Amino acid sequence: MRVAKSLTTILFSITFALTGPLNPSLAKAEYDYQLYKNFENFGILIFPKNQIFGELDKFVRQTGFDPVESGQAIMRFGPNNENQTYMMPESVQQKYSMDRFIVLQVIAQKNILVGVFDPEWGLTLPSAIFRLNGIKKNIPKTLNMFRKHFKKRETQRYIPENSKRIRLLTTNAVTISVKSRVMSSPH
Repeated sequence: MRVAKSLTTILFSITFALTGPLNPSLAKAEYDYQLYKNFENFGILIFPKNQIFGELDKFVRQTGFDPVESGQAIMRFGPNNENQTYMMPESVQQKYSMDRFIVLQVIAQKNILVGVFDPEWGLTLPSAIFRLNGIKKNIPKTLNMFRKHFKKRETQRYIPENSKRIRLLTTNAVTISVKSRVMSSPH
């Protein structure tokens, strides 16, 4: 009986030792990610960082996203424990209040796999491989779906041509008081 307990303990220890490092939440990638964020708290996460090519970076920045953080990617499940891919740690996601973001994995020869992370839809990982032209068409559509979900409309930054004149007029405004005609003359 003692031998059976010892063998069970040894078997359990070996099993735990082999499966412990395979836990996806503890698995770290051998590559880094780059996180971009816009003013709406939507994000674009690209990994591996060293595979981001100039045209992709330029497109993401022109879409209104700024790089905010990079670091070592970790394997994570979607919000409903479905699908898994490498992403930024959950603490980084919470730091930037980012509930919805797009995950781009750059693979060989500028091909890109796309995923969408949304608290209601979960982590969606289509199997299609895209080139940059496909990404340029689909990212704005996905962002508009995020906005529609929030019942937001797409906003653009508008800077008038004569913004210096407008700024001067608003800073040097003059208030003119006008007497009320009703009270000015007795009846």
